[in-house]
Amino acid sequence: METDAFHLPGEGGWRLIVFPGTPCNKLLFTRLLRTAPAGLDVVVLSRPGFGKGHQDVFTSFDEQVAAIRPFLPGGEFGDKKVVTLGVSYGGELALKAALDFPDAVNGVVTVAALIDEPHDYALKLEQLGGESGVEPFVPNRWQRVRAEVAGRREQIGPLLDRLKEMRAPVEVLHGDFDALVPRSNAETLINALPEGVANLEIIPGGTHYLELQYPRRLHRAVERVIERAEAGLV
Repeated sequence: METDAFHLPGEGGWRLIVFPGTPCNKLLFTRLLRTAPAGLDVVVLSRPGFGKGHQDVFTSFDEQVAAIRPFLPGGEFGDKKVVTLGVSYGGELALKAALDFPDAVNGVVTVAALIDEPHDYALKLEQLGGESGVEPFVPNRWQRVRAEVAGRREQIGPLLDRLKEMRAPVEVLHGDFDALVPRSNAETLINALPEGVANLEIIPGGTHYLELQYPRRLHRAVERVIERAEAGLV
C-alpha cells in the first residue's frame, strides 16, 4: 500500500509526526505546519484508509501505527529523534507509537484524544449511520469513520493497560469547549499513565480543533516534551 503525507523538512535533530483524527484530513494541519518552529521537521500523515486512492478501511491500530516506519530512525527519511502528536482518534495512535517503538519515539502530545467515548449526540450520529434505511445513503468516507470509531472499542482497553509501560514524556491537551470529545477523556488518560510521565493542560475556550485554533500552543507542548526528553537523556 502507498500513502501520502505533508512533510516540512527541518534541519534540527527532532521530527514531529502527526496522526490526524477521523475522518483523516491533513489539510486541517496547514496552520500547524506554517507556524512550526524553525528547524523542526514535521510530518502530517494521510492515515491508511484516507490516502490517495485508498478504498479499504484500516481499523487495526497496529496497521495505522506501522505507517510511520519510513519516518522513524533507519527509515528512508533519515534519522531524527521523534515526537508523535495525535488529535482525537489519532491520540490513541500517537500513544501506541511510543509504546511500539520506545527506542525511536521520545515523547507524545495528545490533543482532544478520544479515549472513552464522544459526547452522546455525536455517538447517536455515528449509530444513525448504521440504520438499515439510512446506511445506503451514507458517504463512503463517513462509513470509514464509523468503522474506525467502532473498531477502536475493542483495542482501547488493551492500550490503556499498556500505558503503565510508558516512559516517554506526555503532554495531554484538551479544550474546555470541546463539543465532540468530553474533557473527561483527558482525565481518564492522565489516570492511566504512570505518575510523573504526563502533564495535563485544559485550554480555556478550546474547541475540538485546537490545531486550527491554537497551533502555537500545540508547538509549545511539543517543545515542552522535547525539553523533558532531552533532560532525561542527560
